[in-house]
Parts: sequence; C-alpha cells; structure tokens
Amino acid sequence: MKNDRLAQTFFDEIQDADEAAFYQAAHSFLNLWDYEYGHVTGMPNEMHQYIGQLAYDSELVEE
Repeated sequence: MKNDRLAQTFFDEIQDADEAAFYQAAHSFLNLWDYEYGHVTGMPNEMHQYIGQLAYDSELVEE
C-alpha cells in the first residue's frame, strides 16, 4: 500500500534525527499525506503517536 511506503519513509528519516530534522520529516510526511489523501483519516495509528498534534495543528484532522 502507498500509505505503508509513506510511513516507512518517515520512520527511516526520523531514525537518529535531531529535533529539527524530526520536525522537517514530520511536516514533509503531513504534506505528502495531505496531497495523497486530504485528511488524516486512515493514517496508521503508530503515526498518530509521532505527529498527531502536528496533524491537528495543520487542520488535517476532521472533527
């Protein structure tokens, strides 16, 4: 699945990343996810623990 590949790329990018690199990777992931899916519904649960607040702040969470 395409979303599995996006998630794996994100995890690869954040491995051993400092805080700035983590936020860059998280925003990049959110931008790609938004482009592909338009919202965070269906995002793998493990992603929410890493970038859930960023998704909410970016208004990608449907309330």
